[in-house]
Amino acid sequence: MTNIQKEIRKNWNILIPYYFNTLSDFALQEGIALSKAFGAGIVLFHCNPDESVKTRLAEKAGHIIAMHGIKTECFIPSGNQAELMFALAHKTESILIVIGHDNRQSSINLSLKKTLRMMRQSRTPFLMVTEGIHNKSFRDIVYCMGYNKTEKEKILWASYFGRICNSKIHIVKPKASDQFFKTGIRSNLQAMDKLYNTVDVDFKMVLAEENIHHATNAALKYSNSIQAGAFIILTTLRPDIFDFFGGSDDLIAIKNKFSIPVLCINPRDDLYVLCN
Repeated sequence: MTNIQKEIRKNWNILIPYYFNTLSDFALQEGIALSKAFGAGIVLFHCNPDESVKTRLAEKAGHIIAMHGIKTECFIPSGNQAELMFALAHKTESILIVIGHDNRQSSINLSLKKTLRMMRQSRTPFLMVTEGIHNKSFRDIVYCMGYNKTEKEKILWASYFGRICNSKIHIVKPKASDQFFKTGIRSNLQAMDKLYNTVDVDFKMVLAEENIHHATNAALKYSNSIQAGAFIILTTLRPDIFDFFGGSDDLIAIKNKFSIPVLCINPRDDLYVLCN
């Protein structure tokens, strides 16, 4: 373990809303893998429970501790689910929230669209795990480089996988003919190159044939070809009329046909960061 890893691994947790459904089990499976990769504990969250849930959730936590040796805590508050979950993520230093889905419903008993709308309020990044058994490791992580200044959030979060999990980061660069797009992408690539070389992150540039508007699908296809452990995307905080009819980029990525887990990052000033 490097000095960086020793310094930054403190009391991190992976927060998993758990509602005793199949989708919660998929989220839990992914959460356990992430916990082992990041050296983090697990926090199980269940809002507005009945008395039987308290016992069952404690038993689930005990099973995780016994089978995986992971520090696991349970929180079963009553009230507004979103407010309580986001507050708990902050209180427990949860670095990620993991939610399962089947392209229609999510593990927190909401439709996928309503879940995404709620999670766009989170300062903690969240991993959307599709239905199914995931045998991929976090050896390879992929994201598509965009032109906005907020891309720095993706660049930084991908570096955590490289620094802590020894992942190789694959950056898909789209074609761009418009000078505005070219300048933005070039600036972000320079910032990425500087950071990754400074903290010694292994990375690979992948040149896409597609332009900026179709690059996400190309990057997801590439992710599948290398069996990537996760695809990173920025959420669409202010969907427009085109997103309403065609679907926002984040929702389209989450519903990808390759069943690749998608790490969603909300571009906001108070986003949770692990280290510099």
